[in-house]
Amino acid sequence: MQNQKERKFTIGRSRECDIVLADESVSRKHAELIFMPDGKLFLIDCRSTHGTLLINAGKSQSVKQEFISPTDVVRFGDVTMPVKEILEGIHLKFKSFNTQAAQPKPSSEPPPQPQKPWVKGERLIRCGCGAVKPKNAKCQECGQ
Repeated sequence: MQNQKERKFTIGRSRECDIVLADESVSRKHAELIFMPDGKLFLIDCRSTHGTLLINAGKSQSVKQEFISPTDVVRFGDVTMPVKEILEGIHLKFKSFNTQAAQPKPSSEPPPQPQKPWVKGERLIRCGCGAVKPKNAKCQECGQ
């Protein structure tokens, strides 16, 4: 059996990134998410202007290089996202890549997840009210 190699995905504002976040606070190449051969997730900040934060159990910490979990929440500049939504975005964009290896073992009660559709392969922008929305779509928060 051949060893599975790590797989790296880029996150940022640039169209060349694997996960594109259309927000001015996000650097062109903001961060990298690496799927390690053992199934762990490793997040690296690519010297972004506004930084990357890991939010876990209500506490936030600045990230340079850090192992993360699908139950964590990360912040790229002003954009806050559950890691689980990033994994869903990778799965939708790269159908042949299995993100299930990084999924936590099911517990009796799943953690609450915000219902904001940030990662769906669409270009996203920040509305005047501050909410993130798909480009050319009506804002669900303010109606603009």
